[in-house]
Amino acid sequence: MKIKVRSKLGIYLKSKGISKTWLAEQIEAERSQVSNWCKNIDGVAKSTPSVGYLIRIMNVLNVHDIAELFEEVS
Repeated sequence: MKIKVRSKLGIYLKSKGISKTWLAEQIEAERSQVSNWCKNIDGVAKSTPSVGYLIRIMNVLNVHDIAELFEEVS
């Protein structure tokens, strides 16, 4: 079974005035990766970060609940 996930990362970044470029630099990722993690196609994330990048993102953004950035959809 494939789990479908919706990204809320782009909305979160925009609401905090944080650029994708800044986040990419902070977590040592490519801007294009961050951009893809922010996109949804037909309500489902185009791609999601690996666990390692997700931990970095949450630490840099000081987010303690993954639901602020991503959510499972049925």
